[in-house]
Amino acid sequence: MKSYIFIIGILIAVISGLITLNVFFQQSLQMEMAEQFNKQQLLLSTSIASNIQGYLYFMKEDVLHLSKMLSKADIDNKQTFNRLTSDAIRKKSITKADVGIINTAGDLVYFEGDKTELKKAAPYILKHTKSIGAGSAVIVEHPPAIYVLSPIADKGGIKGAIFISLAIGDIAKHFVSDIKSGSRGYAWMMDKEGTLLYHPTQPGMMGGNIYKTGSACFKCHINFDLEKKVVEGKAENYGRHIAPSGEDKIIAFSTVSIDDLSWIIAVSAPYSEVTSATKRSMELYSYLIISIFITTSRVSALLIVFNKKRIKAEEVAKRKEELEKYAVELEERVNERTKELVNEKEKLNTIVSAIGGGILLIDRRGKIQWANEKIKEMAGHDVIGMHCEDICSDCHVILGIDTMNDKNNIDTIIMSNLFGQKDKYFQITSAPIKGENGEIHGHIRLIQDVTEMKKMEEQIIHSEKLASIGRLAAGIAHEIGNPLTSIFSFVQILREMEEDEFKKESLETIYFHINRISEILKQLSGFSKMPAGEPKECRINEIIETSINLIQYDKKAKDISIVKNLSPDLPVVTVDGNQLSQVFVNLTLNAIDAMPEGGALTVRSMAIGNEIIIQFQDTGTGIPREDLPKIFDPFYTTKEKGTGLGLAVSYNIIKKMNGTLTIESETGKGSTFTITLPAATL
Repeated sequence: MKSYIFIIGILIAVISGLITLNVFFQQSLQMEMAEQFNKQQLLLSTSIASNIQGYLYFMKEDVLHLSKMLSKADIDNKQTFNRLTSDAIRKKSITKADVGIINTAGDLVYFEGDKTELKKAAPYILKHTKSIGAGSAVIVEHPPAIYVLSPIADKGGIKGAIFISLAIGDIAKHFVSDIKSGSRGYAWMMDKEGTLLYHPTQPGMMGGNIYKTGSACFKCHINFDLEKKVVEGKAENYGRHIAPSGEDKIIAFSTVSIDDLSWIIAVSAPYSEVTSATKRSMELYSYLIISIFITTSRVSALLIVFNKKRIKAEEVAKRKEELEKYAVELEERVNERTKELVNEKEKLNTIVSAIGGGILLIDRRGKIQWANEKIKEMAGHDVIGMHCEDICSDCHVILGIDTMNDKNNIDTIIMSNLFGQKDKYFQITSAPIKGENGEIHGHIRLIQDVTEMKKMEEQIIHSEKLASIGRLAAGIAHEIGNPLTSIFSFVQILREMEEDEFKKESLETIYFHINRISEILKQLSGFSKMPAGEPKECRINEIIETSINLIQYDKKAKDISIVKNLSPDLPVVTVDGNQLSQVFVNLTLNAIDAMPEGGALTVRSMAIGNEIIIQFQDTGTGIPREDLPKIFDPFYTTKEKGTGLGLAVSYNIIKKMNGTLTIESETGKGSTFTITLPAATL
């Protein structure tokens, strides 16, 4: 009897401990989830701040551009001003932008917006205009608007200022009002002085200051310590707001900082929303533990009563009943353990299937003992019973099957020649399987397709290489260009003055090579300072036709057959037609150079899904496989007189159009350049 009571006491202590641990774990998990969610809010607020700052930066550029144009025009001519601002501002601004001009006396020359607010801000605008020099622009804040302004100056000095008025509310409405964090979270704004500029749920508090709070401000805040630390630059970029009543909130901050303007963008969400799922699951676990406790207590009580009755029975009957009881319990436990093993097996199969990679179990001899379904999809057939060499001929050397018994660490490699798929990259992670005595009797391998990750890594490396070479090219062009101009001028003078035939020929040779150096410098300069372009609606087939017509009558193309297979149903896209034509001309000329003895160039265009595909396929000499990774590198060329910039420039142009430029080539069989552009607006 005492033993049963002792067991029940232990069960109660264990269940109590589990409930305590459950509560502690729930609180820790909720805090962790809230912190991770707040980091996501920080990314969201940073994105909003970046968008606003980028928008204001481009508005500064537009105002500066207008001030330069108006410095040569009559600022009192409204027709000229309307034409300039219509093209430069009204069609570009994503919020309402009122443009105006103010003269040096502080008189408003032109303005189409609300002049009541502007009259209050006019002295403020004029003051900042006089404090900055000509050829520059600045952003100033004068609630409820901000003003992007720049002096208008001519040879006689500053004659006025042009400015754009942007309502702070319009900016907030466009960039902040639609932002949602979770289902009930939102974003709001305040300036560097602590004044609330925008709040979607408390419009009546807009214009209030956290340093000048009233009783109404403390309905949803205990204090504004967190906000004050953010304004004063003493806080991290995220934190937790403790409300006096209702729900607490988690908040993340980012700053818009440009000129004298400094806004704080905050994104907040209810703390309970972030942790609700965890709270529900933990409550379910608590109920389950309590149910187990109650059930166990009742079963224990029944066992005590049963044992009291059983003691009163005869010894033989008691032993017989005990044996029968033990047999039943053993059978039940066996059944329970069998069910548990089946459930665990199902869980393991589910986990293995959800990993997204292939898994192999290999014995000491390198023979595959087990493989999941993903491996079968990768290989195209069942690999169980095969050896590693049957899957990959290089696996024997790279993964060290012969020395598998000596490998005691987890190894990871990336290889391409797996399952006969040379165009794909796979990451292989190998870990030893040990027995009870620590002896290694096999390995488990995780195989994942990392082709896309590898391609992205190569594109990033190539982009960094282009940027570095662009800066180098700009420096070379600048340093060589100046002395080359002087040499070029003196050579021209000497050519005109010299009468000796030998010296004239020598000067002609020098003149020819200086011209060649000059052309190379122009290409270098063009590579390093590639223009941004002017996108407009274009038809791909028309650009292809125009580009081919430019060079099809060239003497080098007389033995080349040009075949055009263009789809008539291509959608209209928005690109810079001139830059795209430059790419088509470069690829066509490269194809012609690759077929010195003649051949065929096939140009195709087609639409596949949401992408437009353009291909240039030639029957030329082709490119060796080992040279293909370097073909888009600047200054790499296989031509005797090439500069190696054509394909690098073409690659850069297509990349700026959010497209890709790839090549497939085989020596002696020709090359195929493929351009892929998004079919949506670029």
